[in-house]
Amino acid sequence: MSNRASLAAWLILAGLSSGCGSGGARTLPDAGPPPPHQGELVRIPGGKQFVEVVQKTVSGSATVSGEASFYFLGADGKTPIAPAPASGTLEVGRKTIALKPEGDALVTPAGPPLFARTGGVDGLLKVELDGKPVTIRLGVR
Repeated sequence: MSNRASLAAWLILAGLSSGCGSGGARTLPDAGPPPPHQGELVRIPGGKQFVEVVQKTVSGSATVSGEASFYFLGADGKTPIAPAPASGTLEVGRKTIALKPEGDALVTPAGPPLFARTGGVDGLLKVELDGKPVTIRLGVR
């Protein structure tokens, strides 16, 4: 192989391994035992805390309650943050959905499925943590 072809192959491999992506949420690969609710962990920007995103499997267009649940966890990915956010919103496309507290999570209210087409939880999760507004980009698949 020529030097030019070798360089091109090396650049392609370097680009693929660098993790070029859409800039969406990052889940943790093989971070040990699964999170407490068997969801996906997403790091909260600016800290060592996580939000665990749990999505119900939904088929059809029936009304669903709690399609997505959001649990706020400490640095170990298991211990609940205290105090956890008592309210928040989820922006999906041009919709802003007010989340409701349910147990130790914030959940989507009853309504038509939000993520049936995409197959994953996409959007911007907005909450207040330690008295500061936090926006968490989701792209969980």
